[in-house]
Amino acid sequence: MNYRKSYYILLIGIWSGFFTAFAGLYIESRADHLLIGKILALIGLILMLGGIGQALLFYKCPNCGKRLNIRGKQPHFCPECGYNLNW
Repeated sequence: MNYRKSYYILLIGIWSGFFTAFAGLYIESRADHLLIGKILALIGLILMLGGIGQALLFYKCPNCGKRLNIRGKQPHFCPECGYNLNW
């Protein structure tokens, strides 16, 4: 998988997981839908962890194979080998 695709999947997983978990917790706070809220919160947590997990596997430099930092913006150059990551 391309490192750019992995970065975008990471962002989508984290943000969609955050909003799903937040919606689940909000629904759970309303006393009439406890099970639905817990299920949504669990789905949100799985989305976030899935996004982070795939980034740990696939978000790496195409030249040297070292993992790139998943925190922050995409780097323009690999911090290990200096490979230009812009195309």
